[in-house]
Order: sequence, then C-alpha cells, then structure tokens
Amino acid sequence: MNHKERVLTALKHEEPDRVPVFYWAVPEFTQKMMSELGFSDVNQLLEHLDIDFRWVEPVYTGPELVNRQKGRKKDIWGVEYELVGHGDLKYWEATHFPLQGILDPAYLESYPWPHTGLFDFDSLADQCEKYKDFAIMTAPGYSSPGLFRIIQRLIGRDTFLDVMMYNPRFFKALVDKVTEFYVDFIEKFFSVTGNKVDFLRIADDFGASSGLMISNENWNNYCRPAIEKFVELPRKLGVNFYMHSCGAVRKLLPEFISLGADVLDPIQTRAEGMNPQGLKKDFGQMITFSGGLDEEMLLRKSTPEYVKEGVHELIDTMAPGGGFIIGPSHKLKVETPVENVLAMYEAVKEYSVLHH
Repeated sequence: MNHKERVLTALKHEEPDRVPVFYWAVPEFTQKMMSELGFSDVNQLLEHLDIDFRWVEPVYTGPELVNRQKGRKKDIWGVEYELVGHGDLKYWEATHFPLQGILDPAYLESYPWPHTGLFDFDSLADQCEKYKDFAIMTAPGYSSPGLFRIIQRLIGRDTFLDVMMYNPRFFKALVDKVTEFYVDFIEKFFSVTGNKVDFLRIADDFGASSGLMISNENWNNYCRPAIEKFVELPRKLGVNFYMHSCGAVRKLLPEFISLGADVLDPIQTRAEGMNPQGLKKDFGQMITFSGGLDEEMLLRKSTPEYVKEGVHELIDTMAPGGGFIIGPSHKLKVETPVENVLAMYEAVKEYSVLHH
C-alpha cells in the first residue's frame, strides 16, 4: 500500500497493512530533530519517519511578516508576536491584540482584514503532484480554517469570553468577518486542487483539560454555522473533513460526527473523558481517531522502552477494525527527547512486522 491508500483504508474502517502515522510538532522541535539526524529539509525527516501525510498551502505573497533580526512578527490578521525564551527554548508569543478593547461593530468595517489576494493559489498544483502518493491535508496555520482561536488572538484571550457574553453584536460581526475570509479562501484553494487534497483540516480549540470551553448555545450560534460553511464545497468534491481540537471534547463528538467530520485529532488522553478505550467503544464505528500517544508524560518525560510499550498498547486498543491514525496526543514540544519520538515511529513498524 502507498501512504495515501493506507490512510484512506483506515478511514473506511478497514485495517491497512500498518497503522497510519501522523506528525505534529512545534517548528523548534522539528528543527532540533532535523539537526540531530543531519537532515536539511522537512521532507527528509518525514520520509525517514515514514509519515503517511503531507501538508500543502498556497504560497504567501503579501507584505513581509517576520523580522527575525528584531525577533518580531505579525500574522495575516494583524496580531503581533515577539520571540521569547532563550537558547533552544525560543518560541513566538502573542504580544499585541489589535482589536482588544474595541466593541463597536462599525470599527470592523475599516480594519485591514486579510484577503485571498495575499496568496498564490496556483502554487498548490505542483505541491499536489509532488505528494500524490501521500494523504494530503490543508496545512496547519492559515490553511486550516478556524474561528475562536483567531478571534482569541484578535481581541485577547483574557477578554474573549466577556466579549462573547456581553457584546454579542460585536462578537457576531467578528465571526462573520473571519468566516467570510475562510469561505473565500476555501473556494480559491479547492478550485485549484479539487479532490487531489484528501483532507480539509479545520482547527479550533473547544476543550480545556477538564471539559468544554464553550456552551451549547455558543456552539450553535457561532461555531456550527461557520463549520457548515467551511465544509460545504470540499464535501461536494468528496474531500474528507479532519477536525482538530485539543482538550476534553468528548461531549462535542456527536456534533462533529453530525457535521460530517471523518477524523478527530488529537486524542488528548489526559483530558477528561478522552480515554482511548471509551472513545473507541462509543464512537469507533462513526469516526476515525488520530493522535493518542501521551505527549505530556510518556514522550516528554519517559524512556524509549516505555514509549514503545505505550505505542503497542495504544494500537491494541485503537487499531482493530481500522479507524485509527497514530501520532502524539499534542504538539511535540521543543524539550521532548528526540530518541523518544524516534521510538514512537519505530514501534509502529515493529508492531506491524510482529502482527503480519
């Protein structure tokens, strides 16, 4: 089986030749791993780990966003970040939330919203050709439509819930602006790629570690209608819908399934209600699960031997009957030992040799 066939087989709830594998890490970890293994580009690393997915995005052609010299960057929404930390442990932290303190919907009309003219969508054709044997997904970042995670950065995480609760008119206007951009983005994206892209990845954060961060009412007022709009065109093309949300989102699973989500990523196993056995038992026939190998204690703080044991246990639980893609339960952090991550991917191969 090639990589694409392997993933699509698991998605049909059939068992492929081995469990498909996924990769998800902060850029700093990827850099660290590449330099330890002596690779100069990410594809070499993905090849080495035998990852079944590749990610595509249109080339950004707008004004320069990153100033590494000054350790500053801006994103397409106008949120500003600074490079913080020291040595290897550097990361971007949002420092300026451009719509913080603003509550007048009229202000949003003159705000410099991103538009699809900032991207060269034709650049996607070559990428799809290059990765045709892999399961192709819209890349994390601006190619993964989201809603709340973007609004949180625009108005500031601390004031997000207050604005949603006490200024619904302004909040709804924000939701409409973000949705509008993404509907246009998705249209331009898929007019080039058609069904050559296997997954539209929609990414948002609905869960904390102990439960949902969002009420039923807010889900129904804001999130569900936006996601319905995002998936409408890709669904007509037969593109699968990959729902990414961290945290304890078990209660939203029936919602994701009714929206047509084919995959839920990641299974953050340490969050409430996200125990792999329970998820497999209750929802395993209806959706494919991705992730699930504990990033917090096992990958970050354990040893390669324990990691391998954890992989075997997880595959025993989740892989029977297909519907499972293995990967970390959260983004690999920069402090994660490279040998533990290598052990995770080696263990998947060892398992398939043992069981075939």
